[in-house]
Amino acid sequence: MNYMLIMQFIFSVLGLALLGYYIGTKVNPDSNLPTLLTAIGTALGVFVGFVTLVKMIKSEERYERTSRH
Repeated sequence: MNYMLIMQFIFSVLGLALLGYYIGTKVNPDSNLPTLLTAIGTALGVFVGFVTLVKMIKSEERYERTSRH
């Protein structure tokens, strides 16, 4: 489970960063727009990754409390 959470976090950050770079190069490749959109994508990826981590950890805690071992 832990590896899945970490991979989810890493791919969220990388995916949104690459998406920002791709959009920036398609809109205006000669300016600093690709760099700016890459930074915004990275920040969004970190935010989404942390939100996903917190939700999955809370869900796992709820499951552990209600299940009988």
